Amino acid sequence: MQQSLFSLKRNRFLIFGLAIICTLVVYLLMFRVIDQRLEEFNTRFLKEISLEKAQLVQKEFDDFERTFQLMGIAADENQQGFINKLIEQGDVSQFILSYSFWKSSGAYFSKEFEWYENPNVSVPTQVASEISNGFKSVRFIQVQSDKYLEVFIKTRTGILQLILDLNRLNTYVANQKIGMRAYFELYDQDGICLMHPDLARVGEKKKKNFVSYPVKDSTILSEYLILDVIVNEYKLKGIFSENKFFVNVLLLTTQDDVHSISRVSFFLGAIGIGIMLFCMFLMDLQNRKAKRLSLRNLEYQKEDALLRFENLKRKVDPHFLFNALGSLQQLIGKDPVQAKVFVGKMAKVYRKFLSGDDSGLATIREEVVLAEEYFFLQKIRFVDTLNPLEISISQEALALSIPRFSLQILIENAIKHNELSKMQPLTIVITEMGGRIAVKNSVLLKKSDMDSAGYGTHMIAHVYDFYHVQGFEIQQTETHFTVYLPPIPIDSQ
Repeated sequence: MQQSLFSLKRNRFLIFGLAIICTLVVYLLMFRVIDQRLEEFNTRFLKEISLEKAQLVQKEFDDFERTFQLMGIAADENQQGFINKLIEQGDVSQFILSYSFWKSSGAYFSKEFEWYENPNVSVPTQVASEISNGFKSVRFIQVQSDKYLEVFIKTRTGILQLILDLNRLNTYVANQKIGMRAYFELYDQDGICLMHPDLARVGEKKKKNFVSYPVKDSTILSEYLILDVIVNEYKLKGIFSENKFFVNVLLLTTQDDVHSISRVSFFLGAIGIGIMLFCMFLMDLQNRKAKRLSLRNLEYQKEDALLRFENLKRKVDPHFLFNALGSLQQLIGKDPVQAKVFVGKMAKVYRKFLSGDDSGLATIREEVVLAEEYFFLQKIRFVDTLNPLEISISQEALALSIPRFSLQILIENAIKHNELSKMQPLTIVITEMGGRIAVKNSVLLKKSDMDSAGYGTHMIAHVYDFYHVQGFEIQQTETHFTVYLPPIPIDSQ
């Protein structure tokens, strides 16, 4: 006994330890998944910042281009005064140094007019003095420390040539504060920087080769911030469509928040595991207590059921014997042959009563045989006041189990509680209905038994309660009394 208790405790600790290990493994996997999801969320959030920055820059450049296109339309109509007013009253006045309009004349263009904002501002000598059909949209020009951007706008009748001060253009765009969590870079086809938050880099050639571009979600060390950034390349529309445009988003923008969420998740998860393990311990204690109480309760129920069963047997046996002997006494003088059969049947029935079975169950086949023998004895006694017993049960159902003596008890109850007469003989039918055995009898209750439910049915119901089997049912109408007996599975036993 002590060895069994020791083994039980050892198994319980082993199971509890395995539960802790499995819980920790699941927790670590869950934390890893949460960490990955947070990293994915961080990356997705940085992509959205990058895209938002690109869209804001494109919007700003679209505003420039709309102004340039209006200037081009005015140039086609020779409205130089309108062009000057557009420049003077617009934001472009901050970085446009001069413009010239060239009309198409065959393979080349001839200059029609030009304008300078300030006579003291000289146009760089590298500005194109003639234009052919093979021009580019933008061209970088540097004269000593001065940096310019030559922009060509194609119009209906010619070309509008603009000279922009790159330092002023970069300063203007920086002052617009287009997105606070990222910065952008713009390079021409030769890799020369046209726009950058660090003005010292404007005009410099990009150190890295362009062979690996277009860039998408590339994490690099920013030469400008000396910190890790995610770089994405976008395609601009308009005059800068042939240039390379990159947006850089600082990883630290959301990385600290992500790590903070991870730490909080880890801490809360650890607390959750501790609470869960404590609850498991309490549940184990409660389950052991409940199991002990359940086993004790089952023992009490079994003892109570067997006690009721034995009490019933003590009631049934003398009563049955007394009536059977009385019938046999009358039968011996009338029909000795039938008396022999009666004695044989009575011996079998009484032997069945005396046989011991702690389970309180029997197969339906055994119960049907007992019911037929018992009914034969009663038929001898009551003769024409009983109609022949009707039994209709499938062969498959006969192997199933029901409470012991249940069919005999229900037949006895039907005979005991009803008036028996030749005019209205009692009819008893045993049949199979919906997976249950139905014992049905006609009703003509004795006046003294109008409110009696019968001790036997209570005993049968108690057996079903003991085995936790549902489906035992009693139905009573003015003409019939029916008891439904569900089979008791082997597992319940």
